[in-house]
Amino acid sequence: DMLASQELYTAMLLKLRSLWPDSVFDGDLPPDGTPYPFVHLGDTQDIAEFLVKGAAFGRMSITVNIWINNPRRRGDLSLMMLKAKALARSINETDSFGWCLSGSEESVIPDNTTKDPLMHGVLIFEFKYWRKK
Repeated sequence: DMLASQELYTAMLLKLRSLWPDSVFDGDLPPDGTPYPFVHLGDTQDIAEFLVKGAAFGRMSITVNIWINNPRRRGDLSLMMLKAKALARSINETDSFGWCLSGSEESVIPDNTTKDPLMHGVLIFEFKYWRKK
């Protein structure tokens, strides 16, 4: 559901920006020289949508990436990931839909794509949603 994915994306973006106002990016990755740590809001993916007695229900995932440029600050990254998860859990409704965080996958991977050694936290949040009356 395009509307559902847009509402979830916007809700997540606003919540992330409320916590890290100058460090959250969407669309393209930020330009070189952007200070770390920073957060990038990735894509939504509609997993399944079904109709039950005329009401639309679905499942959707959204990805949040966090980069930090000091592998020794893994604790800082873990704390940011924990805060992002709390934000996701706090999304329970948007204009047209009700939401419930139903699962999350988390991984931390070393990233050597720049001259600085980076740690890259990946969060994939899965939500159940339903169309409000």
